[in-house]
Amino acid sequence: MKTDPGNALGLPPGDAEQVSRYVITARPHRSFHTVLDAHNLLDPARTHLAIVTTRITREAGGGRVSVGLEQHLLGAVVREELECEARPTLRALRFKRSMVDDQGVECRAEAVDFTRGPLKFPGDTYPEVCLPFLLRGAPFDGQRRSVHAWIADRMVAKVYYEEHKPVTLTVPAGRFEVHERSMYPDLNDWVKLGRVISELAKPMLPKYKLWYEKAAPHRLVRFEGPHGPPGAPEVILELTT
Repeated sequence: MKTDPGNALGLPPGDAEQVSRYVITARPHRSFHTVLDAHNLLDPARTHLAIVTTRITREAGGGRVSVGLEQHLLGAVVREELECEARPTLRALRFKRSMVDDQGVECRAEAVDFTRGPLKFPGDTYPEVCLPFLLRGAPFDGQRRSVHAWIADRMVAKVYYEEHKPVTLTVPAGRFEVHERSMYPDLNDWVKLGRVISELAKPMLPKYKLWYEKAAPHRLVRFEGPHGPPGAPEVILELTT
């Protein structure tokens, strides 16, 4: 299997505005030992939604894409927005995150301009929470690739993603033929292990799971992994409309 045949993503397929809604549930078996437990952020007696709005414009030689996320949790709403440009590959420009509690008070706020300041991350660096919605712009050709996931300025990690055999998946929105992908961290970011040890450790690595509709525009149909507010609770997102 070839690795990293060009890392930066392209514009996702489609154009204009696309709105997708997902049901949020807690991942029953956690793979990452993150600080927050999604079971404490979600009420099993009610339906929690994540609303994702993607706006895509195409221009000669590239275009622009914005991804807006709104997640309704127990006692709070998290809103995140990413702006990118493609010239021709996708580059993150600006990212904003805000959390408003059930009293209407903004208790978390963050704004990042990736184009300014002395911090120069690799060109294939994208906010981790937006990666599931950007990776549908990567070719479904069976090759393994990598990008850099921005979690915070103090935490930027190289992650690999690879494709598995197409499957049929049923979610609240219906039954879909999907491409399945997994995404996992590169341990060599922290300790230089070498190729042999890295391959041996790979089956034990915690993984994100992603399923994309086979038909264009390859909407994200299901996601499993850390997502949402800082602290990265592990959730399942399933397409509902």
